[in-house]
Amino acid sequence: MSGSSVAVHRLQVFGFCVASQPSGRHASATIWASQQLFVTLYLTRSWFMARSFRTAAWPVALLLTLLGVSAPVAQADPGLLLIAHGSPSASWNQPVLDFGNRVADAVRKGKRFRAVRTAMLEAGQPDIPAAVAQLEAEGCDRIVAVPLFIAPTGHTHFDVPAALGIFFSPRTAESLKQEGVHAAQPKVPVVLTATLAESDVLAEFVADQVRKLSRSPQEEALVILTHGDPDHELLVERLMRRIATQVCGQSGIRYADWAYVGMGQEYPTRGLPAIHEAIKRKGRVLVVGVYLATSAQGLHQRAAAHGRRAAEPLPGEVVFSGDTLLAHPALLEWVVAVAHAPLASCPAQTTSAAAGPPAGGQAAQTVGR
Repeated sequence: MSGSSVAVHRLQVFGFCVASQPSGRHASATIWASQQLFVTLYLTRSWFMARSFRTAAWPVALLLTLLGVSAPVAQADPGLLLIAHGSPSASWNQPVLDFGNRVADAVRKGKRFRAVRTAMLEAGQPDIPAAVAQLEAEGCDRIVAVPLFIAPTGHTHFDVPAALGIFFSPRTAESLKQEGVHAAQPKVPVVLTATLAESDVLAEFVADQVRKLSRSPQEEALVILTHGDPDHELLVERLMRRIATQVCGQSGIRYADWAYVGMGQEYPTRGLPAIHEAIKRKGRVLVVGVYLATSAQGLHQRAAAHGRRAAEPLPGEVVFSGDTLLAHPALLEWVVAVAHAPLASCPAQTTSAAAGPPAGGQAAQTVGR
């Protein structure tokens, strides 16, 4: 068979694997049919030699062989891992864990995930390595990890993948070590999905808050507070501009601004100036915080409790949203959808024999698990 290609055609039927090797790039249908006859004779001979085949199963095996169909491999049992930043404050972490329970209830109805866990990147428990180990212990053969982060940041690009054990760099490892973060050692494949920035959830949330707080859009301004990331400023800036433009178009508000205030530490120096500027433009200002478990109202109240400037009365009518993303139904819907997407694009592998001679007569190789 010099100068010709050889393809291995595997037929798996009830535990048997028979290999045949047709030569040449254009093996004829006659050769393929002879292979099927060989398999049929093999199974028939096995029936006479093994008592274990003297059951009703052997006619089914014979029929499946003639039809070129084999028994599929069992479906996969993926696990779902939700990842949040985490906080030393239990009052911040608990709503995230509660949200994880709601997600577990939602995906349980679809019966696509074997188990669901929620983990914190840092400063909270359970951490990512513990959650990965729990999913593996429950029999999950792959993990879909969904980062509950507003936008791409150094955390989502480097820290989260490193903590999942699917990315390594000395600099990131040292940084995580200083934060007390350890890397998982997964024994199964891990898929990390996109952040909320690639969805419409944030715009829907802000639009709903505006509808809830607004009285006269033409006389109102909108200020959006968010965390921000200096290393990804352009991406976050585009995201905020898109949200503001979409919400203004839907609500009729003609002035909108946004400020990056971290977790509130920069609210007096960035958030308040943006609010004061909005007051100059319009008599009434709506302030919405785009945070997972923190509201604009909460940010303002904490700043007022710790700083004289934030405690001073604002010169106009300012209304702060008291809701967080965790309470919005669109977030739950997005998590369920984005978690299922990798399952659709990478379905569980099955092994089957070809239903007939491949195009051109060339045998195809099917890969078993």
